[in-house]
Amino acid sequence: MFVSEEVSRQETKHVDLNGYWQFRKSGDDQWADATVPGCNFTDLLDIGVIDDPFYRKNENSLQWIEHCDWEYKKVFHVNHDDLNAAEVLLNFDGLDTYCDVYLNKTLIHQNENMFVGAKVRCLHALVLGENELLVKFRSPINEVMAKHKAKGFTYPAENDKSEERLSVYSRKAPYQYGWDWGPRFVTSGIWRDVSIDFLAQSHICDIYIQQVFLDDAKAQLVVNVTLNAIDRFSGQLVIVCDSIPELTIPVAVAMEAGEKTYAIPITIINPKRWWPAGLGDAHLYALNISLYQGLRCISHQERKVGLRTIEVINEKDDIGESFFVKINGYPTFMKGANYIPSDSFPSRVTSEKYKKVFEDAVAANMNMLRVWGGGIYEADEFYQLADEYGILIWQDFMFACSLYPADEAFLENVRAEVIYNVKRLRNHACLVLWCGNNETEMGIKFWNWPQTFNYSDEIYKQLKQEYELLFKSVLPALVEQLDPERFYFSSSPIGFWEIKADDNKGDNHYWGVWHGEQPFSEFKNRIPRFMSEFGFQSFPLLSSVCQYSEQRDLHIESDVMKLHQKHPRGNALISSYMESEYKKPKDFESFLYVSQVQQALGMKIAFEAHRSAMPFCMGSLYWQFNDCWPVASWSGIDYYGKWKAMHYQVKRSFEPVAVFIDERDQNIRLNLVSDNLATKSYQLQVTLASFRGEVLWSQQQIVELLGSSSRYVELSLNHVLKNADKSSVVLTASLFEIENTLPISTALHYFVPTKDLALESPTMNIRSEISDGLLVVSLKSDTLARQVYVEAPVAKENFSDNFFDLVANQEKVITLSIEQIPVSCRSTLLSGIKVVSMIDSHL
Repeated sequence: MFVSEEVSRQETKHVDLNGYWQFRKSGDDQWADATVPGCNFTDLLDIGVIDDPFYRKNENSLQWIEHCDWEYKKVFHVNHDDLNAAEVLLNFDGLDTYCDVYLNKTLIHQNENMFVGAKVRCLHALVLGENELLVKFRSPINEVMAKHKAKGFTYPAENDKSEERLSVYSRKAPYQYGWDWGPRFVTSGIWRDVSIDFLAQSHICDIYIQQVFLDDAKAQLVVNVTLNAIDRFSGQLVIVCDSIPELTIPVAVAMEAGEKTYAIPITIINPKRWWPAGLGDAHLYALNISLYQGLRCISHQERKVGLRTIEVINEKDDIGESFFVKINGYPTFMKGANYIPSDSFPSRVTSEKYKKVFEDAVAANMNMLRVWGGGIYEADEFYQLADEYGILIWQDFMFACSLYPADEAFLENVRAEVIYNVKRLRNHACLVLWCGNNETEMGIKFWNWPQTFNYSDEIYKQLKQEYELLFKSVLPALVEQLDPERFYFSSSPIGFWEIKADDNKGDNHYWGVWHGEQPFSEFKNRIPRFMSEFGFQSFPLLSSVCQYSEQRDLHIESDVMKLHQKHPRGNALISSYMESEYKKPKDFESFLYVSQVQQALGMKIAFEAHRSAMPFCMGSLYWQFNDCWPVASWSGIDYYGKWKAMHYQVKRSFEPVAVFIDERDQNIRLNLVSDNLATKSYQLQVTLASFRGEVLWSQQQIVELLGSSSRYVELSLNHVLKNADKSSVVLTASLFEIENTLPISTALHYFVPTKDLALESPTMNIRSEISDGLLVVSLKSDTLARQVYVEAPVAKENFSDNFFDLVANQEKVITLSIEQIPVSCRSTLLSGIKVVSMIDSHL
């Protein structure tokens, strides 16, 4: 017999220990205020000891922090009832990294992994009244220096911006040691939540939900509930589902002290499937699992379950080696990006910022993000939002671009990390695969590590054997044990861009454009089975740059701009690519603008080539979605949340049904792609017009698109152009739903480089108004305006569209949410709208 949770008494008492703490540098007499979650850098910033680490050149003056030890303490109260609990657990969701934890001067925990949460039994150390919790952090640099010296050689962690390259010894976020887009801030502190639980005689300690069978008629699940009992215990487990009132499953519990797992089968009739964004509803069932002792609910947890099948098909075929994802039985093109941590100090990433990540991803028609292996395993909330928004997650383990130790102590540390994070994340519908590392196998083959680091044959052989042990034995065995239904592979990419034949083999990171200095057109020639990394840099726009610089810094060669450009050839590459396509920007602000246009239009070639090659190519994940600090980088969204030109282009290039234009071999190829599951017919309209809007040629036809496919329509270039001046015409292709006047996709194509276009200064009619919490801007031009950018002062949100080509005499309406802007500032918003286009960048 049981009663509902609402009318029963919850025996477990949960106390949040976040918020106000105190901290000091070890050896100092005085304690200062601190905030948990946080870290030593953010706490030093808050009390005014250091200036903003992101501002100007402040990064250079803050490296002393990583060499110091730090202490954090908090006092909390315990009453008589608390001390009568059967057991008490101190929960540390994230300690960064090497530390000893004392409760009332009793050592209760020692930590050595940033990525592993801890539940520490502590009843024996508690006292009535005030209790002091003290965490002593040791410098992650000093901690491992002896290991480095004992090795006698340096590991090839080339992104670690120090001579010793110590990052490989610590299970800590690699990007915090520096990267070619990120600063070096090697943190210490309590970076995730801290809490204390006063427990009843037994409690739920883990839930693992296995999907055994799924079709349209029923879903069969097994809910594995692991209980921990302090002493012999009997009671009842009850599983209910909010959306299925008739689904209530009671299970009798009888166990001795210790842990015991109950496997509880569940059947859901006529299940609603979970679909990724763009293909259907990301439906989730909420399962409430409660443990009762008599009529009292003594422990409770909730899990949201998405019912779907996910398969990664990576196998030999008649072309080479496939790599694609099947969702609910359908081969699905993956559209998305590589995601890095949203801040150098991850405790600063708020719920609002996490939510914005997924809003921006869905707005750009994405269905996948890759959590890259040089960052962190993201917070629970990140994966919960991915479930809700229908964004699939490719999950790397946190290893990137280096070899690693494989002594038994290191492997045990890694095993704890894998067990903790696989168990934490395996219930999420969004999770597609586990990948052992980023680019290490490519590094072994192509990055000349033996020569660069002067390895003997014996040492390099040992390093490769350690690699095999870690990534081809330890990690896959744990994934097979803990999450057997998920795909694992040892290293991304499988195919290497240095070998053209590898385009037929698995996933690929193509860096011939950018690192290899190949032209953007190579994106059309180097199409792999699945593109999991590729990219090109740009700068943030001036409004963002001014947030981390001063007026005197606003030129490309300033020390501040160089510090906020972490790639050694970055600025030179941006400029050299620009010379072939664009006129020289007239000033620094124009250079920033053109850098974004160049990034967007260059990457457009890749996005559209990948999708047009479906089903040979079944994924396009660019580098990179976001930034961890304000910087020139490969991101499509800058650190402050501003969409760059590329994110707007991603939105267009990733439309579910789209038309693209490709000029090749004296022909015009109209590539048509569809992500829809069903076959459907559309109207295709193609028009050649002058920049002033005069129609020179047009054609219409009905085209049928199969579900999840691509096809093309080919036209003769001479037939379309005839005697038209290539420098002053634009070809437009639009797809329409049958009997609908608004296009669902539009592509524009030019026949000469942008610098050779005969653009005129447009006379533009601009109207703006505020309506229903939106700023509505309407634009109309008398001639083609290329890459129109609209900026609104004080606005933190992004326009619905931007960096678009405005053809003559056609109205364009864009909107921007202003709900966060005070009413008193809205008149400034209307009067301060700024509009620029390509011709303004070089006049």
